[in-house]
Amino acid sequence: MNNNQPVAFKWGEIELSQAVFVDGVPHVTRVAMGDWLEYAQPQNAIDIILSRNLHIEHYSVPVKLTGTDGKIYTTKVYHPIGFLLTVMESGQPKATAMKVAVAEFVWHFAGGRKMSSKQETDLVKLQFSIVKELVNMKDVFGRTILLERLGRICLELGQQMPDVKLLGQDVKQGELPIQ
Repeated sequence: MNNNQPVAFKWGEIELSQAVFVDGVPHVTRVAMGDWLEYAQPQNAIDIILSRNLHIEHYSVPVKLTGTDGKIYTTKVYHPIGFLLTVMESGQPKATAMKVAVAEFVWHFAGGRKMSSKQETDLVKLQFSIVKELVNMKDVFGRTILLERLGRICLELGQQMPDVKLLGQDVKQGELPIQ
């Protein structure tokens, strides 16, 4: 068992309030998982999920953590797989978004739908057409529809959604410096 002080941890869009590193791998507390999922009572909500899904405990390890009162407590922290399994059992909005992201990731790396060269070319043309429309779209509703279409096309092509914050910027603003 380690004696650690939990620290905030951030990776991409995932920001966790309490994590400790075990053998170089971030492990999170139940409170951190509940906070991230935006439960009103973070630890209680995660405890309920864990009690219904005992297999998740396989991805936990006990560590000694210093509490806010200065005392040392033994508590379980969860490997990233345990975190993801817990998220998959949650019905919170953030959990739903994570489930969709994981499904898209699996679809992408599983190869997605096989298509002919012509089908791929047609989708890329459609992709560029939508991007041109997005640049000129002033209506929020219309922009939302176009972004959804672009997302579906990117998924079919096995691509990530492009950074739409770059839309409308001058090409020179996005150029990489030549070394």
